[in-house]
Amino acid sequence: MIRLHTLVERLEHAGIVRERIGGFDDLTIDHLANDSRKVGPNGLFVAISGLQADGHVFIDKAVQNGAIAVVCEAMPVDREIRFPGIAFVRVTNARAAVAELGAAFYGDPSEAMTMVGVTGTNGKTTVSFLLHHVLMQLGRRAGLVGTVEVRIGEEVRATSLTTPDALDIYKLFRDMADAGCGVCVMEVSSHALEQERTRAVTFDVAVFTNLTLDHLDYHKTFEAYLAAKKKLFDGLDERAVAVYNVDDAAGAKMTADTRARKVPYGLSSEATVQVEIMENRMDGLRLRLDGDERQFRLVGRFNAYNLAAAYAVLTALRIERSDALDALASAPAVPGRFEIIRSDNGKVAVVDYAHTPDALENVLQTIVETKPEGTALWCVFGCGGDRDKEKRPMMGSVAEKYADHVLVTSDNPRTEDPKSIIDDIRRGLAINARYIVDRRKAIWEAVSASSAGDIILVAGKGHEPYQIIGTEKLPFDDRAVVREAFQSES
Repeated sequence: MIRLHTLVERLEHAGIVRERIGGFDDLTIDHLANDSRKVGPNGLFVAISGLQADGHVFIDKAVQNGAIAVVCEAMPVDREIRFPGIAFVRVTNARAAVAELGAAFYGDPSEAMTMVGVTGTNGKTTVSFLLHHVLMQLGRRAGLVGTVEVRIGEEVRATSLTTPDALDIYKLFRDMADAGCGVCVMEVSSHALEQERTRAVTFDVAVFTNLTLDHLDYHKTFEAYLAAKKKLFDGLDERAVAVYNVDDAAGAKMTADTRARKVPYGLSSEATVQVEIMENRMDGLRLRLDGDERQFRLVGRFNAYNLAAAYAVLTALRIERSDALDALASAPAVPGRFEIIRSDNGKVAVVDYAHTPDALENVLQTIVETKPEGTALWCVFGCGGDRDKEKRPMMGSVAEKYADHVLVTSDNPRTEDPKSIIDDIRRGLAINARYIVDRRKAIWEAVSASSAGDIILVAGKGHEPYQIIGTEKLPFDDRAVVREAFQSES
């Protein structure tokens, strides 16, 4: 519980209050909500104008459910008649307000931890997992917020967003701090940055992995997408560290205006943390990283970058070089990221989350470089519905460039017609690919048509245990389907 006056002072200090109406000094807030259905007695409701709905429409419902205070951008014209006795605060930016309120309500828990934020199109999840693995292995209790899961030390919690809702974020931070976590590693999405979800977080280290085509359904232009990511680095202070991929064209732009100390990593000679690929095989990478050679369990050139990024962060956190390298060498692959499944009759499946042209190319290229001579590469993939249409034919072009056999299927079609999505992908293909709408049938077809020694890439969904068809989330796990198909041949 917290006094409403204290919360309003936080908003005023942030410079986002336009006006305040009603009594504040004697009100105590029990909880915060930006969903009217989650409001109860003594709650504070924040009305946000979202992409799907306008929270201002639900102020009535929030008050009926027990809200005693409302934060909004537009004051109801008949407020005195409809909401007598309710305290109102009008702000310039409700999304910024909810982040400030969340941080204040939970006692600014991120200030009790070293905060590491990882952003970029691809690699966020792997870098974050690597960091959490190493920190825990070296006895530094850590939290993890990411696409696959949330971890508080050893505890694992499910998640549905790369970066959770603002109120959920600060509640998680509170749980982490109370559980003794000294470090929190979190994936920071472009949506979260644009929507101010991490506004009240002071990051000690920020990481940029790469920038390729993605999320243009939301950001509209590549420049806007870059600008959203850049906010993470623009917000760093001079005590922070900015770790960035110097080989990526956007790396220099991303860190151009940061006040933080810059640590570039990559394969090129411009990197402070330099990585060299000595050997790349299906059973792992051998790298020279910052001058020392180690064998790692992860596969592929893209993972050489991820390992270098994680190492750069660890040294910024004052972890001994040899300890960091040894712990990274023992780190397992992330669930659904180049996850290898082998059949009893010699077939190999790789399940990966790759859902952008660049990510798909990275994975396919890695398989081509590491697969045994004389074996065939099968690629099963689709594209998500209600998302970037521009990348669909590009994904098709990438698939046919590397794979011997291409099966185009559904990903998460959502409210789009799956056949329409497949037709968009088809425009990028010149070969005679197979088009199978049912994802399970497509995976089984690839398994049954392949030969011993062949490699089957199932791309797009990775760790996801569901498929979204229409507005329903139906149970579906690529890994489970692959295993079922393999077992049917045993």
